[in-house]
Amino acid sequence: MKHNFSLLCICCVFQQHIHAQTNSSQNLVRSTTGISGSTVEVTSTNKTYVIQQSIGQASTIGAFNNNYTLRQGFIQPNILAKIIDEKLPLNLQVKVYPNPFVEYITLSFKNEIKGDIKVALYDLLGRIIVTKSFLSNQLITVKLNKLPSAEYILKVHANRKQFITKIIKE
Repeated sequence: MKHNFSLLCICCVFQQHIHAQTNSSQNLVRSTTGISGSTVEVTSTNKTYVIQQSIGQASTIGAFNNNYTLRQGFIQPNILAKIIDEKLPLNLQVKVYPNPFVEYITLSFKNEIKGDIKVALYDLLGRIIVTKSFLSNQLITVKLNKLPSAEYILKVHANRKQFITKIIKE
């Protein structure tokens, strides 16, 4: 039962697909861990606030003005804030295969790569696990055979652009 709950929690962390191919990280909004939750951006006095609601019991938190009901529950942490470089666009086009993988992944770039390529692997808490640098190339093989089986977040940086996706080590 504990294993199933842990697996459910991990899946929920990524229930909203990472929109890594969008032009700005402003489109990356955290979501709640249930289908009953919601995320709303509210602008007031030139400041934008993110209000999130998750499934859960009614609580002493009460209600917020403008008919927003706040509840207790689980909301995914903003892991992407640790990973994304907001100065770089998220439009680097990379094909990652195989996924899931056993020993290595291959990165195939759709655009011509000029300059060094940086690859970083993060765990689901946003902690950096592996960093590697490569010379300019259209096809790169990244050996990751010493990693334990788990889900990871892959970040690739090249041509002043970035690409972020989830990969799974079997």
